[in-house]
Amino acid sequence: MSRTLTDEAISSGSEDLLFKNSDLNKRLKNSPYATDVILMQRAHSSSCSINKIIRSNSLQSGFMSDIDQFVASIENKMKRIESSFSTGNSSSEENANSLATLQNLYDTLVHIKNSAFGKSVNLERFNKVIDERYGDLLSSIDNSEDLTFHEKLLTSLRFLDSKINQFNTFIEDEATSLLPCSVSDYQSTEISAYDAIRKFELKFHNYEHASKEGSKRLLHFHELPFPWRENEYISGGYRFTNNHYHCLHSLYQCHNETVNIWTHLGGGLIMLYICFVDFPNSDLFAKSTRTDIAMIYMFLIASITCLGSSSIWHTFNGTANLFMRKKFACIDYTGITILISTSVVTTEYASLYYSSPLLRIGFVSFSLLCAISGFFFNWSSYFDNPKSKPFRIGFYILLSVLGMAAYCHLGWEKGFWHATVYYSPLLKSHVWYLIGVFFYGSLIPEIFRCDVEVLPTPVEEELVSNETLSNLHKHFSKTPHYTEHKNKWWSLWWVDYIGSSHNIWHVFVLLGVLGHYLAIYEMFENIPLNK
Repeated sequence: MSRTLTDEAISSGSEDLLFKNSDLNKRLKNSPYATDVILMQRAHSSSCSINKIIRSNSLQSGFMSDIDQFVASIENKMKRIESSFSTGNSSSEENANSLATLQNLYDTLVHIKNSAFGKSVNLERFNKVIDERYGDLLSSIDNSEDLTFHEKLLTSLRFLDSKINQFNTFIEDEATSLLPCSVSDYQSTEISAYDAIRKFELKFHNYEHASKEGSKRLLHFHELPFPWRENEYISGGYRFTNNHYHCLHSLYQCHNETVNIWTHLGGGLIMLYICFVDFPNSDLFAKSTRTDIAMIYMFLIASITCLGSSSIWHTFNGTANLFMRKKFACIDYTGITILISTSVVTTEYASLYYSSPLLRIGFVSFSLLCAISGFFFNWSSYFDNPKSKPFRIGFYILLSVLGMAAYCHLGWEKGFWHATVYYSPLLKSHVWYLIGVFFYGSLIPEIFRCDVEVLPTPVEEELVSNETLSNLHKHFSKTPHYTEHKNKWWSLWWVDYIGSSHNIWHVFVLLGVLGHYLAIYEMFENIPLNK
């Protein structure tokens, strides 16, 4: 990497070279890890204790040697960051372009080092350098006007060190998205360092615009950065905010997640009513054992958890914090896994009621073990990948099929006709779920909308392709590409807010949950038939 201190870097004035001429740098500056003000205040706090020790020492003595070692440690950190992006076949010119962020960091470091360690130490000039580059941030410190030169120097260098650590952490957190494999395998891949950086920049392209406009209004699909795009057939009504309170407040606003939130939030309230009013006053509750009641309550609590988790995800998926957005999605996946697992366990418990206790415990334990394994899977980055949608559907269907084992065992003991009749109450519940899955996977009806032109969203592997780059202006248009059918009812423009495939999916999930409660209620009443 080129390490020439350019005239532009020296004369940049008050412009912070840590964040210069790079969308990536702007994102780092606004990243969720820490604000510059907090970093500067922490750097000052750390420097104060050191300054007490060196205050009585001469600037030319051991203090300067310690500072020199500190600067050297910063240089080593930058070299390690640089090496993680280096490839054996990349030209020095390409590296200089692709690692512009490190160049700017290094230029700032060299300028400070040269100013402090030149043959003639000009304290007035160095003070000016610090004030120009970090004056605004230093002013955020209490009693900043009383800062000594030593405190300014230590604070500025520690701030620079913190920014490099922040940059390194930010890149490491995105490593799986930037690179197709681990760093150790990176040398054997065809993707260049330039493509990796370019891919990262395209991934967060338009982030600043979306953040600014999202604080004032709802966005349309082509204003969102690529990682926030999921269904290109839903054109408008998107939230994009850094404030989680604003997401929570949107519960009472109209946007493209309002129906998704309230179908399951309302469903959760229905299940709470069943949990505390309907079931405790039922005939089944009066004649059931404590274990029987506990099994039914396990399902009721799981259904409330699932519906609540879904509402949480749809409430907070408008966050501009990608890391937190993925975590909210994992909460939703976990809720679904809990619901399916408890649905299977309750039917196993009922159908194997008069079988060997060891056998019943074995079936239930295996299902719970699969559920626990599924929890870890739910929180993996692969599971949350948009292209893994068919895989997610398959995983949940496979998890639900576990219940067939208990059906087969009951059929082997009592005959398959008896088992089929006993399990028949579940049929309605399964039909509701399958219809919902059909809409969820097919994107009907929004796939038939004709009021806007739909441009397929490129997957991550295609971000640096020539086709994506040539159509970038289309992917990030200021307004949707409307057709002549705009505002006509039959063009399905309204699916942005109501009637989309996901809205329908939510309704059928609620019907499936209610259907399963009625089914296990009947199955528990019919347990004596399995004697």
